[in-house]
Amino acid sequence: MTIKVRNLNTWKAEEGEFVEFVGKGSVLENPYTKGCKRKLNDEFKKYLKDLSEDSPQWQRIEYLKNLHESGENLNLLCTCYPDPCHSNVISDAINGKIKPKKSIKTVCEDVKSSNKV
Repeated sequence: MTIKVRNLNTWKAEEGEFVEFVGKGSVLENPYTKGCKRKLNDEFKKYLKDLSEDSPQWQRIEYLKNLHESGENLNLLCTCYPDPCHSNVISDAINGKIKPKKSIKTVCEDVKSSNKV
């Protein structure tokens, strides 16, 4: 099972391949678009880390993670690849290298369970 970053304009999917568009207009688009691509990716990484685990972005990442863990090969499509691309940050998140903030609900559940005797 692999995660590959692909360019929307140059790559052709084979029938049956799982493809996730992560560019402009998708829930996983990079909201940072002006400036150095490497710095934009750092900003996107910080943005993901600052989002709650119940955000639409992390819900989608969790969905992709579950697909990946079940053996599905994932293709992440964006228009900037092979330049530095936020798709690589998304791949890291799918692989668990980047984590979201806990939701308020999770924090409250953690507090409740730690107060039980």
